[in-house]
Amino acid sequence: MKFAMSKRLVVIALSAVSMLAVADAAYGQVRVGGWSLRANGQVAKDFQYTGPCPVDLKFGWGLISPHPTTAAYSFQRSDGGHTSNQRETFMPQASKSVPIYYDWHLGANTPRFANFTGWVELRIESPNADTKRVNFTLHCQ
Repeated sequence: MKFAMSKRLVVIALSAVSMLAVADAAYGQVRVGGWSLRANGQVAKDFQYTGPCPVDLKFGWGLISPHPTTAAYSFQRSDGGHTSNQRETFMPQASKSVPIYYDWHLGANTPRFANFTGWVELRIESPNADTKRVNFTLHCQ
């Protein structure tokens, strides 16, 4: 009797683990695998740019998910600019990240932008909440 009862508990426990694995597959998670900044087409080393302005900044993040998933995200900027929520379905391949980008044209030849420090933030709303900020420095010449 005792053996039969413990056998049932093992079966129930294994069933619960299987249901959790299926739930995880249905509700994928995303994480940010890395981020970058390009300024006028060149990699901005240490997230700093020194050169002619205005400058085209391209911020990039790599999203990673163990399963195909749809993510809702938006971008926020240090100057108060932001985007509305965007939705995109990601089809990951062998744990490789899927790139997403945000472009910002910045830095007219004015004293305000001669030396500017700012940031752009990726805000993931779903399937899980996460936030990653890229801080940068701009030195217009």
